[in-house]
Amino acid sequence: MTSRVKRMAVAAVLVLVAGTSLLFRADIPAGELEAKYKHPASKYKNIAGATLHYRDEGQGMPIVLLHGTAASLNTWEGWASELSKSHRVLRLDLPGFGLTGPNATDTYTIDYYSGLLLHFLDSLGIEKVHLAGSSLGGQIAYDFAANHPERVQKLILLAPTGVTNANDKRISMPFRMAQTPLLRHSLRYITPRFIVAQSLREVYGDDSKLSDQAISLSHDMLLREGNREAFIVRMNTLDTDNLHKLAQVQAPTLILWGEADAWVPVADAARFQKSIKSAKLITYPGAGHIPMEELPQETVQDALRFLGHELATTE
Repeated sequence: MTSRVKRMAVAAVLVLVAGTSLLFRADIPAGELEAKYKHPASKYKNIAGATLHYRDEGQGMPIVLLHGTAASLNTWEGWASELSKSHRVLRLDLPGFGLTGPNATDTYTIDYYSGLLLHFLDSLGIEKVHLAGSSLGGQIAYDFAANHPERVQKLILLAPTGVTNANDKRISMPFRMAQTPLLRHSLRYITPRFIVAQSLREVYGDDSKLSDQAISLSHDMLLREGNREAFIVRMNTLDTDNLHKLAQVQAPTLILWGEADAWVPVADAARFQKSIKSAKLITYPGAGHIPMEELPQETVQDALRFLGHELATTE
């Protein structure tokens, strides 16, 4: 090798190292994020090997809100402010995400999350709730409703997972990286803000509604110590097929879906509506995968009308 070639090789390595260092993001300590996002309604419970962060707001019939993969309880901000006027609203940061962070066993199956929800309700002495879940949270919600019909008065599902293959190549870059053996290790360290921003744009039908604040919050939560490792584990978890449980759901059910959902296609809604007895479906033209963020007022009003009808029929 000539001296010129050696110099070029060294220069290439230096450029690669410099580029990688610019993309590197260190973990953010849990305490730092807890202080930054401190909220008067925030509480913590040690449940199922996790220090579960949740918010408890309002009074009345309890409703539990479950977020999706790589999200946090903040995804329900628009709903919580309205629902808490007439309900006790409980929002959870599922283990592996948000301020809760990883659990002690590195287990993030649907069965684990469903069991955690049962322990959570028991710890608060709550016998019956309304239950709403988005994406992964929706899959947990219908699983729980099927397993514990006596605990769920009514069910709201927003683009739940479970039908579309988890390895569908439409999923975003961080999801693909987490599932690719040669790349998943780098995801523990190389997660710049622009990757998070791109993923969030994919879940909005109209990404002009996506705020810089929402991007920064999501990025911070991903960088919470232990969350990137937990995300990788979750994305490589093979859940037991629980679609057969849809027929076991007894609670009146409302299904909400954005027609421009790029992650879980609106065509999947037919499977849920057909399988859950008397389920009602509402779709939103132009909305993406998280309509409760993109169209908070429209979707929460549909939810409240459904809750009002449910309460009227049980009195």
